[in-house]
Amino acid sequence: MARPFVGRVYAFKALDAFVLIYPLYTVMFVARGLTPVQVSATLMAWSITAFLLQIPSGVLADRWSRRWILAGAQILRVIGFAAWIVWPSFAGCLLGMVLWGAKSAFTNGVFEALVYDELHGEERAEDYSRVMGRAQGVGFVAVLLASLSASVAVRFGYTAILLASIVCVLGAAAAALALPRARQTLRVGRHYLALLKQGFHTVAGAPPILGFIAFAALSNAFGGGLEGFWPIFGSQTGLPASSVALFVAAISAAQAGGALWAHRLRGAATPVFFGLFALIGLLLLAAAGSMRPWSVALIVPLCGLFKIVDVNFDARLHDAIPTETRATIAAVKSFSGQVTMTGMLMAFGALAQGASYRMAFLACGGAIALIGVGALAWIRLRPPAPTRI
Repeated sequence: MARPFVGRVYAFKALDAFVLIYPLYTVMFVARGLTPVQVSATLMAWSITAFLLQIPSGVLADRWSRRWILAGAQILRVIGFAAWIVWPSFAGCLLGMVLWGAKSAFTNGVFEALVYDELHGEERAEDYSRVMGRAQGVGFVAVLLASLSASVAVRFGYTAILLASIVCVLGAAAAALALPRARQTLRVGRHYLALLKQGFHTVAGAPPILGFIAFAALSNAFGGGLEGFWPIFGSQTGLPASSVALFVAAISAAQAGGALWAHRLRGAATPVFFGLFALIGLLLLAAAGSMRPWSVALIVPLCGLFKIVDVNFDARLHDAIPTETRATIAAVKSFSGQVTMTGMLMAFGALAQGASYRMAFLACGGAIALIGVGALAWIRLRPPAPTRI
């Protein structure tokens, strides 16, 4: 029984990520006449929508069917892609990104909770980091293949790419309905506000959970927020467009490798991941400091390291939280990450506009390094836990 379930998890992640328009949607926005400010506004709309709906999505998933929520989220993205076809203007692009943000909100924490509870029901909770790491790896391989496919399909125009993307997303909706029913969740009969209150009470009353959420939010904010800017980094170093596409494909491969390998560090001490986070910052500082074509070789491994940190902190968080509010607390983590990401995107854009992209990348590298070093110092200097007699 376990093997078919895991296979359905991987199938869902593959179809969810195999979206041909993903590597080209901002390029499409520019081709349709959107200004840099308007492009930034669409990205902000995605982030703001995602964090506004993140916690409600988790609470609803602790009350109703998670697989139907996952399928409905895909339909929202289909509507958004259709809007890009029939309404090729700033307003249409903005609407599509809002719906994509809603899809993200109603997928991330909900999917994590469904997978963990199913594994827990099979007495295989210890396999969560391996399964989720492999699922993320499958997703990144799908992104890589979608990017390569899009580089060929773009000759047929953006409408053709969007239609192909809609077909894949409908496949993801069908794959979501093939996932288990999560019977533990369907037995939860409390009201929305009661679940929300319990979820926040659990987080506030457990410093380890709060710490996992805070660090995971920072890692997701920087790792996810910078993804949209890596192609710009490549072009700023002087790479031609064809090489930038290969750079993005290499990043996807590194992310897949990091996610697939992450479970091997499941038993590592928490300071190890703080050290890896500091290393990410140092690599970005070195890459942005040189800003030469060879600098992209430093960006590729740091993207893989982000995934190693993310997968392991996600597993630590799920090990620490109860089943009945799992999706709610997972959504609190995602909500925190989206809020932090929105602030990071605003600061990055302002610094890049006022100074340069290079300064913005340097600032991010410095912030990441300081956070990692600061977390290591906090672990080292905090008083030991009292011994129980």
